[in-house]
Amino acid sequence: MTRVRCVMMQKNEATLLEPWILWHAAIFGFSNLTVIDNGSTDPAVLDIQTRYEVKGVRIVRDHASPTDFLHKGDVIAGIIRQWDVENACDFAVPLDCDEFLTVFLDQLSLDPEVIRRQFDYLIQENATFITDRLLLNVPEAPDYYLPQIVRRGLFRAQTIVGLDRGFHNPQSIYPKRYVRTPFVHLHLHNRPDYEEIRRFARQKLAAAERGETLEHPQDGTHLHFYFQTGAADFAAGYRPVPNIYAPVIANRLRELGIDPDILLGTGDTIPRPPLNIPPGFVAHRAREDRQQHEYRVFDPVFYVQNNPDVAQDAYYGIWPIIHYLTCGWDEGRESDPGNVPPLILQMDKVT
Repeated sequence: MTRVRCVMMQKNEATLLEPWILWHAAIFGFSNLTVIDNGSTDPAVLDIQTRYEVKGVRIVRDHASPTDFLHKGDVIAGIIRQWDVENACDFAVPLDCDEFLTVFLDQLSLDPEVIRRQFDYLIQENATFITDRLLLNVPEAPDYYLPQIVRRGLFRAQTIVGLDRGFHNPQSIYPKRYVRTPFVHLHLHNRPDYEEIRRFARQKLAAAERGETLEHPQDGTHLHFYFQTGAADFAAGYRPVPNIYAPVIANRLRELGIDPDILLGTGDTIPRPPLNIPPGFVAHRAREDRQQHEYRVFDPVFYVQNNPDVAQDAYYGIWPIIHYLTCGWDEGRESDPGNVPPLILQMDKVT
């Protein structure tokens, strides 16, 4: 069996830490998870770490300074190199605490066996591995996610050269050959409590405010946005954007004993229809002042075969569903071979 280890740095992540551990332990086992504690003081976090350390999770406590956070990439690269010395794993996966590993091929899969199998397929590849697709949870819209393309990476054993703090520029001994993996990061960044989003943004900015040298000049720039807009405007910015509806994710969290409401919220301003969705998701868009919601089956294989211009596009070819959501739907392009009629739900206007 291909051996995979995950490594993550966190500080005071009381909401996300235990779900992150349970999600990835179900795939790789507790003993293959490493959590670098960056100086947590929250008693709930300290308790979680102690409980799961007993189960086999490795808790690293000697990188607790703001400088360690600013050089998170170097810290994690050092741990991966030590694994190489110990021949401890075949793949190393650096993640953030709000990132949960999934697979997206012809469907969205959360099955641990399917996820593990993808590493078996990659083991013979001599390349820098890129994982550049993520599903960002939509604020105030549980079960809805926005597909995005954001460059990340993972490493086969004995190949790491370097890693930046954001994991956006993985460097391996194969600088001229890149292989795109089938993995997707479920990015549960948009916490239900907007003040919690601000608190963690403030925590991440604190090191730079102390005068530490940033790894890149633009590091942390996006975090200032949360202090320049309020919760209502923040959520409103997502509403006009088509996305996907994937209740299978919340169902998986429940299977693991995790309450999805603490991660996704309990918003009731958008439908949550009890659909049987074999691919794991459907495309969704809101119309008519968000009172009408349209859902369509999307077959990624069919869409690529039927739209060679999308397949050949340097951007949309990475994840064709983004093309469908941003322009293909409005252009009237077919989304599945059966041309299944859309489901349209009408919500009552609030008076």
